[in-house]
Parts: sequence; structure tokens; C-alpha cells
Amino acid sequence: MNLDELLAELSQRGVKLWADGDQLRIRAPKAILTPELRDSLTEYKAELLSLLRQRNMAASTTSIPLSPVPRIGNLPLSFAQQRLWSLAQLEPNSSVYNIPVAFRLVGPLNVAALEQSIEEIVRRHEILRTTFSVKNGQAVQVISADQTLTLLVTDLQKFHESKRETEAQWLANEEAQEPFDLVQGPLLRVKLLCLAEEEYILLLTIHHIVSDGWSFNIFFRELTEIYEAFSTGKPSPLPDLPIQYADFAVWQLQWLQGEVLESLFSYWKQQMDGSIAALELPIDSSKPPAQNYQGSRKSLVLTKDLTNALKVLSEREGVTLFMTLLAAFKTLLYRYTGQEDIIVCSPVACRNRVETEGLIGYFNNIVVMRTELSGSQNFRELVARVRRVALGAHEHQDLPFQKLADFPNLVRTPLSRVMFVLHNLSSQPLKLPGITVSSLDVHNGSSNFDLSLSMEEKEERLTGLLDYKTDLFNDTTINHMLRDFQTLLESIVANPEQHLLLLPLFTAIEPNRLFDKNGVPTSFRQKPEETFVPPSDDLEIQLTKIWENVLGKKPISVKDNFFDVGGHSLLAVRLLAQIEKAFGKNLPLAALFQSPTVEQLAKILHQSGWSSPWFSLVPIQPGGSQPPFFGIHSLGKGQEHYRNIARHLGSDQPIYGLDYWLATQTKDTKEPPKTWRVEELAAHYIKEMRILQPEGPYFLAGLSFAWHSSL
Repeated sequence: MNLDELLAELSQRGVKLWADGDQLRIRAPKAILTPELRDSLTEYKAELLSLLRQRNMAASTTSIPLSPVPRIGNLPLSFAQQRLWSLAQLEPNSSVYNIPVAFRLVGPLNVAALEQSIEEIVRRHEILRTTFSVKNGQAVQVISADQTLTLLVTDLQKFHESKRETEAQWLANEEAQEPFDLVQGPLLRVKLLCLAEEEYILLLTIHHIVSDGWSFNIFFRELTEIYEAFSTGKPSPLPDLPIQYADFAVWQLQWLQGEVLESLFSYWKQQMDGSIAALELPIDSSKPPAQNYQGSRKSLVLTKDLTNALKVLSEREGVTLFMTLLAAFKTLLYRYTGQEDIIVCSPVACRNRVETEGLIGYFNNIVVMRTELSGSQNFRELVARVRRVALGAHEHQDLPFQKLADFPNLVRTPLSRVMFVLHNLSSQPLKLPGITVSSLDVHNGSSNFDLSLSMEEKEERLTGLLDYKTDLFNDTTINHMLRDFQTLLESIVANPEQHLLLLPLFTAIEPNRLFDKNGVPTSFRQKPEETFVPPSDDLEIQLTKIWENVLGKKPISVKDNFFDVGGHSLLAVRLLAQIEKAFGKNLPLAALFQSPTVEQLAKILHQSGWSSPWFSLVPIQPGGSQPPFFGIHSLGKGQEHYRNIARHLGSDQPIYGLDYWLATQTKDTKEPPKTWRVEELAAHYIKEMRILQPEGPYFLAGLSFAWHSSL
């Protein structure tokens, strides 16, 4: 393991290093520092101290201190919070960002001490007393000075003993799926289910906008220490925190600009250069009429032998286990889709300041791992490429995900299709004195990504959970994926020199599965697109133009689902902003999920009293992908000439007429017809053309007044 690999491994495992004079100080989660890592730290001690001193010197001249800020005025959201706030406006009653955990507690639990301990954690961490509001058009953090937390206890002993577990599981899932109100709060819920005199299930649900995976470790560690003190009548042993999450949010906005931001932009622009196609996953059905996050999960458990073989392979190739598993997962996606340019997202802790290590809050970020694959590559070549990508991504992890998604070539590419996670940061177990604690599986019934594979090592075995959107995949397909992934891993450790296209996917129990020439399973096929339907009136014409502008593609059928043709959550915000600008109608963001086609949204606008933005523009042939053709009126002849032209030019050429008689009409029918001077009429026509086509070149036609011809 070289120095770069060691740094990547330490970063992924949540190990923090700092220089204290000539001493190398280390802070790591329990059981993370293996003998191999300790040996590597000893071997590279001098190089690590030198690197840390260089970083400290650079930080002292360029870094902004992270210190408390006054609790006056409006407190901003961090970049990560801004993204979740925007997405929550799209789906206000969704549980997709609920993070639920559950524990079975067996023993003489002191319920009062447990409630007081959780109240103390809420007191210590302002973020757990925070809600969100809008001031002057901007979302802000609102911190409550005092928030009482009530531990709700539900007694299940009234049920027959054989039914208590079923009832407890139902209540746990129901609690996990109950949405939060970000404005009213609280954003933390704690419930206790009593199964017997000394048997309980503790349910803890928190919204992601105030927490992340690292935060749960902090919560459990503090709960362990505080409960131990409170249950014996002692005060909390924990000192007050020197800074809070709101201080970090202010600091981040000040720090992430100028040279720091430009450096991050420069790296990611280079990584994301060129055209990037959306990943065409092997979905089982067309996307639903209304986009949603309904999801489920399936599990996978690898054998101890396969787990160990993957570790040995990683060590031999000089990569981390994360890199090996990510390369294998990308190989699976390559074999399923036949695409050679594959993006997979992955979360990172993003706690690069020592001051943030003890804070609960939403710090983590999502980085994008882009890798080129080909069938002629072997796995050893691929994992080396993935290693370079992963190291660079971790080194430049501070660019907020939404800023990356705003890159011009990515803005129309959905980046939330596939996620991969390796939980190699050891979880902080909940320990309560005299209580046996064991974790329980609970799911919020949703999936943020189309597919999300998370893996973790438990009892010397790698286990996996594949979360998926149930509107896109059925159980059979997901079961196939997990079996194929396991078979692929077995094939890789057996022969990493094998070309990717030749690595077997099917298992012995499915010898008859067929693959096409690209190695894609023939059972996975995308559904055919719907027949193109052009707009039928002025409103649909203008909405179609907005759709085409935001999505960057033509033509758009009025029956096309926004999310089927490249739309995603961030583009949805832009789309509705343009609709508001064009029509003066501030539609709720959730409207697009409920009515995701031009045709459906037009009905909503019609119902709200919409009227055409132009008077004299007549749609003769509105459909087509070519630039519009505008025909100036012919005295007394109306638009019949241009209808004949439309038949000759074909259906792909949009044609509109400019009608003088319509231009003379006024909104108030009691007023006399308007009389135009030539220059006024020309300006009026130009204004209406620009509503339909904001930028040129413009294609105009008209008849000469000097002579007539028949068409």
C-alpha cells in the first residue's frame, strides 16, 4: 500500500490524522485500525507528518476560522441542506429522506433516564431543535431555544404474545414512513414499544436535513454515556459543544468561494467533460405517470471465503475494498446496459474540519464516479481506472452535489439513477448498562435512487442491501441482479484477467439465460416510446417550447412524461420557474409530479384561468422540430396560403401565421378595433414571435404587394 492508497483508505474509514509537534495523532472509530493499517501508519509516519504540516501552513493563510456566529438575523442553510430543502418542496409529504433505526432492548430499562438522556442530546445539539422557514424568498434555519422531547411509549402487552412482534414491525414501518414537516418540526421522533416487562423496541426517526450516518454514531455514543450517568443519578459527563451546525453552515458559505471553489470547479469540469448519456437501466415497465419514490429492498450475503478472496484481491491490486466492489458493480451495469461511459454516485463524509467531528448534522455530500469501460478491458485494468477516479473524487469531495448537477452538460442528465455505498466506517453501537441491545431492520418504504447498493462487513461476511424503486423494477429482476452480482464477484476473484464481456453472470441454476452480442441479458428490454402527439392549442404550444428549452431536446410530444425524456428533480425546479415567468402562474412544485406531461399541465393552467399570451399569432402547423416559419398576412386572404405551404414542407416544419385582423382586436370587446402604424404593427409582430421563439434566426415569408401568384 502506497501513501495515496493509505490516505484513501483512512478517509473512507473515517480516520482523522493531525500533527502535534513531532507526534502523529490519530482518531479512529472503534476496531477500525487493523494491524495492517497500524503498520502502514508507522511506515509512512515521516511522510504523513510532512504532508500534514504543509496542509496546516496552507490552511493558516487561506482558511476562514470556523467559530461561533451571533444568533441574530437569518441563519442560512448549508449547501447540502439547500438541496434537500428544494427536493422536499417537490415532494412535501414524502418519507424518502427519513432515516429510521430500531433497537431491541432487553433488561431493566430506566425509561425516565432514557427520555432525559435524549432530551439532553437535543439540548446539546441545536440542529435537533432546528426547523426551516422562508424569509425574503430564501430558506433559513430557525433554532428553537427550548424544545421538549416526549418519549412516546406504546404498550403492546395487550396483544397476544404471538402477535406482538407482527404489531411491533407494523408500527416500526409506519413510523419510518410518517413524513416530517420541515417548517413546524420537530425533525426527530423517538418512540418506545413495550413488548414485555423487560423487553422494548426503541424507534428513532430523523429527517436527513438535520442528520447523516456519521451523526448517528455521535448520537449513540452520547446516549450511551449520558444514560449511564442519568440512570445512576449523576450529571451528564459531556461538556457543551464549542460550535454548532449553524456555525458550520455560515462558515461553508464563506469558505466555498473564490479560489477554493474555482479549484473544485476546474477538477470536476475536467472529469465531466463531453457528452454524458443517462444510464439506461433494465427497467421492467415504463415510468409511472407521476414520479414517486416508492421503494423496497432485497438483501445479499456473501460467504466468508468470497469476502476474504475480495480482500486478498484488493490488497494484491493495491486498491481498497470499496474500489474493488465499485468496479464490480460498474461491470454489472455495463453488462446490463451495454453502455461504456457509466456514472455511479457515492456518499462521502465531508467532515474535513476537526471542529465538525463531534457535531450532529447533515454534512455528507454525494460525489460522482465516472468510468469508461469496454468489453476488451479485463477487471485488473478496470479497477486501476476506478482507483484513480475514486482517489480524485475523495480529494475534491467538497463541491456540493447540486453545483455539479448544474454543469451545462449534466443539467439534463439524471444523476440519481445509481448509488453505491460501502459502510466501512464502523458503526457506533448503542450500549446501555444492564441492557442487551440488538439492531432491527426497518425501512421507510422509499428509494431516493433508482438503484442503490449498500454493502457492509458483518461477522467476516460482506452483506448487501439493494434498494430499488418498485415502479421501475419487479422482484424477479432485482433477485436476478443480486445473483448476477454474486456470480460476477466469484468470477472476478477466480480470474481478474478475464475480459469484462466474457465474465459469466448466470449461475448454475439458470444455465438457459440468454445474452445478446453485447452481453446484455435478453430478458431486459426497454419499453417502446409512445407515438408523437403535437400540441393542439396556443397553451400547449408555449408549454412545449418551454419543455424543449429546459430538456434540450426536440420534438416533445404533449404526452411525453417529463421524467421519461430526461427530466429530474433539479430540472423540474427550472421548468416551473420558466412557466411562472411565462404565464405568471406560481404552480406548486409537486404539480409536475402529479401532471408530468404538457397535456396534463395545460389542463391545470386552463383551469386557473389562463389566456393566450398573443393575439395575432395563429398556429397553422405547430408540431415539428425545425425552427418556426412565420407567415405575414396576405391582405384579405387570411392564412390559407400558408396552410398550402405546410402541406408541401412536411409535418416536421412548424408554421405560424401573423393575422392582421386579430392584431386589431382588443382585450376589452367594448373598445373599438386598434389602428396600427406600420412600424407599430411590425414591433407587435416581433414581440409575439419572440414569445414563441426568444432568439433568432427567424424565418419570415409574405406575398409581394406588387403582384400575385397562385400556390
